[in-house]
Amino acid sequence: MNRRLGRAVATITTALAVATGITVVEAPAAQAGNCTGRFCGAVKNRTGRTMYYTTTLGSGSGFCDVWNRDGGTGSNFWHAPCNQLSMGNGVRGGNGTGYDVDAFTFNNWGYHERFTRVGTWHWRSAGVWTKIRDGEIADCGIGDQNEIWCTVLVQAG
Repeated sequence: MNRRLGRAVATITTALAVATGITVVEAPAAQAGNCTGRFCGAVKNRTGRTMYYTTTLGSGSGFCDVWNRDGGTGSNFWHAPCNQLSMGNGVRGGNGTGYDVDAFTFNNWGYHERFTRVGTWHWRSAGVWTKIRDGEIADCGIGDQNEIWCTVLVQAG
């Protein structure tokens, strides 16, 4: 009887661990250029201002001053080689597109950023880049005091 109970507990514990692990998996770190597979970084600009992004973080003829080299909320400054691209309102990259955005900034304006809808807001000076991971989207709009507010989210689907 104890043997069966032990197996049942082990089976349930293993199943629970697997299920829990699947629900808390973070998006993998972004890789420069085109992404392979399902997950690609993306940016959405709803500000009416010029946003800059890169798909070549770690290589390129210019530089991006990234505050979070590893993606996520930890500060780890990186003066990274990159090619800077500009865009107006719209979306670049995203899951299933094969086009991977690695980082973004606003070269002419400072902006607020946070990771997740309940994350803490942080101020970034003009030209400071925020790295995003594969499977994440940086959604930027205009908010309080006509300032730029960007929320980095894991993309649905």
